[in-house]
Amino acid sequence: MTGSVHVAIGAALGKYIKIKPLAYAVGVLSHLMGDITPHKDVGPMEAPIVFGTLALVGFKHGWTSSQFLGALGGITPDFEHIPAELRKDPRRHGPMEEKLFPTHNGQLEHAHWPLHPALGVAMQIVLYFGCLYLAGTFRKSET
Repeated sequence: MTGSVHVAIGAALGKYIKIKPLAYAVGVLSHLMGDITPHKDVGPMEAPIVFGTLALVGFKHGWTSSQFLGALGGITPDFEHIPAELRKDPRRHGPMEEKLFPTHNGQLEHAHWPLHPALGVAMQIVLYFGCLYLAGTFRKSET
């Protein structure tokens, strides 16, 4: 999944998990499930959307909310890609044995989208908005 979808899935799961450390851990686990689901990756160009989505969830639900911690857990495994991206490591788009997360080091297959890329993008757009809706992010605040 794209990083922003990992964030949205983690936020949605966090809404239903009131134990905050568990919300974070389930977010990390959801990253694994997202990586083994066939999908189309976008790459580092989506970093502003990832951080924007984290900010949206944090401002809407609170920086210590279960939604935010689930969202943070959902994206945390991808932070290990940053050093390889910064140094333009030629292996950065494939498994690298020095990475820790199983779908990033080749221990588990990082599934690839077998259909037309536009369908993969459409699926992730639906997941993104659907999960943010389930997290309560688009609901009006009660004042």
